[in-house]
Amino acid sequence: MRILMVSDVFPPYGKGGAAWSSHALARALLARGHQVSAIVPVGGAHGTTFSDTEGVATLAMGYWAPRLPILQNYFRHERLWGTLAQVICSEARRGARPDLIHAQHVQSAPAAVLAGRALGLPVLVTVRDHWPWHYFATGLHGDRVPLPGSNWATIATELPARLGPIRGALAIAATPYMLAHMRRRVAYLAQADAVIAVSSYIAQRLAPIVPAPRIHVLPNMVDSATNNDLAATPPQMTWQGRLLLFAGKLEANKGAGLLPAIFRALQQQMPTGLPPFTLVIAGDGALRKGLQTELDALGIMTIFLDWVGHTEMLRLMAHCDLLLFPSQWGEPLSRVLLEASALGAPIIAMPTGGTADIIHDGLTGLLATTPQRFAARMAELLTDEAARKRLGSTARQMARARFDPVTLIPRYEALYASLLSPAQLASKRSKANP
Repeated sequence: MRILMVSDVFPPYGKGGAAWSSHALARALLARGHQVSAIVPVGGAHGTTFSDTEGVATLAMGYWAPRLPILQNYFRHERLWGTLAQVICSEARRGARPDLIHAQHVQSAPAAVLAGRALGLPVLVTVRDHWPWHYFATGLHGDRVPLPGSNWATIATELPARLGPIRGALAIAATPYMLAHMRRRVAYLAQADAVIAVSSYIAQRLAPIVPAPRIHVLPNMVDSATNNDLAATPPQMTWQGRLLLFAGKLEANKGAGLLPAIFRALQQQMPTGLPPFTLVIAGDGALRKGLQTELDALGIMTIFLDWVGHTEMLRLMAHCDLLLFPSQWGEPLSRVLLEASALGAPIIAMPTGGTADIIHDGLTGLLATTPQRFAARMAELLTDEAARKRLGSTARQMARARFDPVTLIPRYEALYASLLSPAQLASKRSKANP
């Protein structure tokens, strides 16, 4: 099949889990003999640029958006959708006609639907976070409290929490636009021929928005064999004692703000006899300065790495003694957890959102609901090497069985085929059996 993939983020135009999950799917489809090309909107860039992104033909489409809140959102979405749809159509007509369009995120979905309508092609959308029901896409009010969706009350109280009292109060005037924007997101998503939820949790959240027959639970994939090869070389950095790793954005929803409370509780629970360790924080964000101050005050040996390359991150995961994942938001399906599991890392996580699809407590990792319980479970594993090895080994086996491309690509192929017209299917079959 010929698949045109449209993604808000795609390596190297994005460093997060959504980018690498989209890329992993594209690479796996190419390995099966399909033709895949990607289109990525890139803020701040100009014109269009063609490149090869680790084997995937990629078109980067530049656009501009002001930095002003709300107005920036309009330029990144409503003003962009039509232009991006035109680029998708031009790319589809430039070479061999694609069989379908697979959009990967919130910017891409409406543009893909518009382009699919113009081209007469089926459109598939993957939902990787909370964008269909929350304006800020975290599913947390002010990045702290879970909420079911956006309405006048939640927006009026959330804007000051995010922008500050003065800027937030001024931004409340934009509430009608924000609500209308959410309605537009949902309307476009509902027009997709199929919607992929990356976890059972996301599927449940989509149920009121998308007709049940169109929702398909297909998790993000991880190429265990390739990642293990990349991680065979030790990390470039050095550390003392056991390696405790936090990987991700230093933001409230990712649980970075809980690290001081967790380590404070750990010191209280194990004032003596605690094995030496180094906390390595691989990521950056608004909480970094405060984290550094609090962890220094606790005397925790900490190394901040900012953002590291994907290969170096895999090596850190493969060599860590514990991976700490205190995420507070409804995790759709964390790429950090997928890749760490596939590499056999012992994991302690908060049981939020789709995390339970990866971490089965006591089998593929440990779960904890409070900083105090998180610290207690850390104490268990820091002093029990056999338990760490057992959890890591089971996690590796589960990841290979459930999230490897060998398992998942046939399911994607079946879903893609179900969206093709009878004429498209007949054409495929005739080419496969000349």
